[in-house]
Amino acid sequence: MKTSVVEFSEFEKTSKAPLDFLAPKIGRVYVVAITRDGCAACKKQKSKLYRLAATLAERHGNRVIFKRVHINYSPDLQEESLRSKDLLRHYFYPTNLILIRSRDRGAIEFYRNTAPDMRELRKNVERAVKVATFFEKG
Repeated sequence: MKTSVVEFSEFEKTSKAPLDFLAPKIGRVYVVAITRDGCAACKKQKSKLYRLAATLAERHGNRVIFKRVHINYSPDLQEESLRSKDLLRHYFYPTNLILIRSRDRGAIEFYRNTAPDMRELRKNVERAVKVATFFEKG
């Protein structure tokens, strides 16, 4: 399964609410990693997320979608990171979200954690698939 990368500079130009932009379809689970340049934990987590994405693709097909919001950062240029923290309400990198879309409330946050263990993330994705299926049938 391929993880799509969304550059924050493009992401913040949308007129949609951030979660609605990231989770556009009902019945899907969106696993979002918020990462930035120069983040050692982000780099370490990247290969683990790709393996998890491949494993979940075998089990759930296109029902689980992985996205990465990339933040440009350098010690001299922190503005994009600060804007992302305001818009996405995170503080640490990498922050992982699991989003699902409901019929009445739009995209909702099912789970949020900073650099979670992949077993924990997978367990929460599996739970989110059940909820997303419920919303799709609803």
